[in-house]
Amino acid sequence: MGNMITAEFRKILTTRLWWALLIPAFLLAFGAAWGWSAVTTSIANDLVNEDIIRDFDIPIDEISWSVIALVRGMNIASIFPMVFGALGLASELHRKTITTSFLTAASRPTLLAAKAITYTLWGVIYGLVISGGVTLGTLVGSDKGYLPDAKQWFLVVLAGIIMCTLWTLFALGVGALIGSPVGTLVILLIYTLIVGPFGEFVLFSATEGSHAPGFLPNGASNGLTGSTASILLFDQIQTLILDRGGQLADEDVREGFHQVVSVVTGAYGAFSLWISGLIFLFWTAVFFITGMLRNQTRDIT
Repeated sequence: MGNMITAEFRKILTTRLWWALLIPAFLLAFGAAWGWSAVTTSIANDLVNEDIIRDFDIPIDEISWSVIALVRGMNIASIFPMVFGALGLASELHRKTITTSFLTAASRPTLLAAKAITYTLWGVIYGLVISGGVTLGTLVGSDKGYLPDAKQWFLVVLAGIIMCTLWTLFALGVGALIGSPVGTLVILLIYTLIVGPFGEFVLFSATEGSHAPGFLPNGASNGLTGSTASILLFDQIQTLILDRGGQLADEDVREGFHQVVSVVTGAYGAFSLWISGLIFLFWTAVFFITGMLRNQTRDIT
């Protein structure tokens, strides 16, 4: 197995695809986080100067609003590990280069398992690079007071890395199922860039803000990071309010805040962190396992 994983890594590193996608992933993550952190900083600074905010002693300038920029940057840039995974098996199937691998491997399941491990590691690599991009972008675009602390940063980044890894495996499974790189990319890009975001918005609006969009792959993946931001911001605000002699917010307030942050981060109708993660893991498993099973019996001649 170790030799097969090494061979898969060598196969990837001998092509230009990995860095041709990795570089723009970093740049897009950096730019998106920079832009969103600048926007959140501007809005927060305007709110600080509002009379009603001062009258109610709301500590707007002590809240880590830039976690929204981290989340937005991670979500947008996750398209690149998805593309990387989509081309993993689909390209080999299309060009018939998978034939030699199938014939020389001990068995097809062993080869497919090696590919799964390899692309899982590459998903983590993409997640780490994207995390670096959103971190730098947020540092550049945000005022110091709105930056997340180490714990907040780590949890958002961790959720983002998990999301990137799952998108890589999700797309790998779709590519293995379809067997065409062009068809796989067209379907995934149309879904993630058009059908997913707009469809989830329409569904969210039509169902009066229900969790229905959170059941879908795109909604669940955005919910993984968006819910993390919601939890962190709510806990921070609640702590600040208690320090000023306030009271604990009830469940309705918490749910309302969660919905607002979810919408801001593009995660319409998102469930809690763990539920969103499990839903996206379920979708990933469905397509990945189906794609792998399809290739155990696929004609390679």
